[in-house]
Amino acid sequence: MKNKWIIGLILIVFVMSGCTATTEDIIAKEVYVPVEVMQAEEGSISKTLTFTGEISSEASVVVTPMLMSAEEALQVLVKVGDYVDKDQVMAVLSADNTSDQVESSRLQYELAKSSYDAQYESYLNAVESFEKIKLLYEAGAVSKSEYDGAKLRASDSQLSLLKDQLNQAKFAYNNSLGNLDDLNLKAPVSGIISEINISENNMVSSQNTITVLNLENLEVSFYIPEGKIGTVKPGMPVTISIPSINKTFDSVVEWINPQKDAGKNMYKGNLLLKNMDEEIYPGMKAFVDVKLSNDTTYLLPVDAIMFDEEYYVYVVNQEKPLRTIVEIGEDNGEKIEILSGLTGDEFIIVKGQNFVKEDSIVKVVRGQ
Repeated sequence: MKNKWIIGLILIVFVMSGCTATTEDIIAKEVYVPVEVMQAEEGSISKTLTFTGEISSEASVVVTPMLMSAEEALQVLVKVGDYVDKDQVMAVLSADNTSDQVESSRLQYELAKSSYDAQYESYLNAVESFEKIKLLYEAGAVSKSEYDGAKLRASDSQLSLLKDQLNQAKFAYNNSLGNLDDLNLKAPVSGIISEINISENNMVSSQNTITVLNLENLEVSFYIPEGKIGTVKPGMPVTISIPSINKTFDSVVEWINPQKDAGKNMYKGNLLLKNMDEEIYPGMKAFVDVKLSNDTTYLLPVDAIMFDEEYYVYVVNQEKPLRTIVEIGEDNGEKIEILSGLTGDEFIIVKGQNFVKEDSIVKVVRGQ
């Protein structure tokens, strides 16, 4: 009986000892807040705005016949939509009236040259005669009136007038010769014919033209809504996507018109596009992706950011959570940019942060 009592006492002590240990464990667990930490990683979240754009030619070149008089169009070798190379002949004009003008200019030039040559010969004789009379006048052998008459005849004023007339006649003649070359209308640049105002067997003057769209240098116009006008600025990098040819190109915003387009009720932006392979055509649709940010910052999980009048995170400092104010940037739903407030060396609480206060004691159970 006595042995049974001793065994029972031992069991009671054992059970009480076990209960005491469990209570201590529970107290210890309540003192520490388990958390997961990580260091902010370098990176950025680039936000992109997409606008619909339309491609056009940066410059259209109007080819005008440089004619002294109207000529007949013998051949029109192109049609609207044709591609032409630089210096390719687009139309051939007759030379009937232009040849007559050239001949007339030539005759006027020859007449002016003959007059100048004759006057020049007279001028040389007058200069020679004046030198002799000057010596006689200085010796007192001739009168003052004879001296003055010889000096006047030796003047080059009349010769200068004839020389000006000769130069004008020569210029007119050379221009008329150039008009013979202009009878073959050539494309000044490579491009696409967009308009023809010349028809065969009809008379052509400077009013008749052929328009060539330059394909090498294109521009893309796009329109910015009022709410986005402050975020898109000249010099920003863009990516241009052209679905019809399934290609993308890089460019930058060239300019933005500060005056709103009344028809579209938006602001027009413009950029340039090099078309070296000439595979892009005016009128094609394009999508303009404007990159708003690509600066390297620090990234953290979105859930690590707390807010109480200011954005902040908890930094572990010797088992204590230190509340640290941060400035945030863009986010993609998972990561968020930290623009300022961190150096990158801190260990940030990313799990368990909702259960800590600045006087809490934290225990890192997972993380870096």
